[in-house]
Amino acid sequence: MDALMLPLNWQKVRLGDIGKPCMCKRVMKHQTTRYGEIPFYKIGTFGNTADAFISKKLFLEYKTKYSFPKKGDILISASGTIGRAVIYDGKPAYFQDSNIVWIDNDETLVKNDFLFYAYSNVKWNTEHTTILRLYNDNFRNTLIPLPPLNEQIAIANILSGLDRYLYALDALILKKESVKKALSFELLSQRKRLKGFNQAWQRVRFGDIANYLTSNLSAEQIVQQGKIKVYDVNNFIGYTDTTFISDKPYISIVKDGSVGRVRILPPKTNILSTMGALIANHKTTTEFLFYLLSNFDFKNFTSGSIIPHIYFKDYKEKTIFLPPLNEQSAIANILSALDNEIISLKNKKRQFENIKKALNHDLMSAKIRVLEK
Repeated sequence: MDALMLPLNWQKVRLGDIGKPCMCKRVMKHQTTRYGEIPFYKIGTFGNTADAFISKKLFLEYKTKYSFPKKGDILISASGTIGRAVIYDGKPAYFQDSNIVWIDNDETLVKNDFLFYAYSNVKWNTEHTTILRLYNDNFRNTLIPLPPLNEQIAIANILSGLDRYLYALDALILKKESVKKALSFELLSQRKRLKGFNQAWQRVRFGDIANYLTSNLSAEQIVQQGKIKVYDVNNFIGYTDTTFISDKPYISIVKDGSVGRVRILPPKTNILSTMGALIANHKTTTEFLFYLLSNFDFKNFTSGSIIPHIYFKDYKEKTIFLPPLNEQSAIANILSALDNEIISLKNKKRQFENIKKALNHDLMSAKIRVLEK
């Protein structure tokens, strides 16, 4: 919705009309340390964990003499990924000049909480240098919609409610992943035995329970139509008409780069040559083999100084303890149920992220009104 279509009591304003663009005083590299008193956020650590620090003395001097954000001000990235917004929480911290900026806005005109969400809908006018940059003039001249204060507050409350729900989902996902990790270790190491199972586990070589196959497919050989689906390390990427790995489900394992990443793939499919394929034999199940590999430590079997590699000929000699088949199935079923819960929660999170994005757009364009017109 453009300015001509906005409600009569809304305005379209430049950021420079609601406040002055600000940034912190420049901090030189020699003034930072790897450890210290006050975290110093650069564009690469903004919104995350600081990897540099400045002294408390320098912080207090610069905070007093130069521009410094107030608690609640909306800091945004002005380099690289433009417009990434973080609400300053008021804790002692310092921010890289020119790369991290904020508007010293008048809250009688625009509320910080509203501004935070308004930034999500801005199309930033950047300078196309080697790295994208948002300069002060571009920042100052950026337009945002401006409803009355009571509607700003109502819009921010709705969107922050969705954010709180998303944070709760994140916390639940982390909790479930932590439970699964701990339970996997206990079940696969025999520290915890399932009720009704008391048979001794067999000591076997890893190579005794799985067969290993390779692929010679490269990305350049993949076509968009064909008979056999092909997967890379992350997704289905196309087809081949050559051959398939196995006529039953198998496990792909990354052997170059992020070594050891595994997943179960459907029968009669193929993989790129950066992966290998492990096929369970009669001594184990595909699902149990997957969880066994997911908890496998490949550090002692990794070679290559620049790009890590693992070779089946090395890790197939590792000795493991193998439960009877019925216990393998029981363990895999429990861990699979937890995986399904985690996948369901992640899907729900993606759905609500999309809902929030669409709702943010509709609220900021007045397509949806939250107060009576």
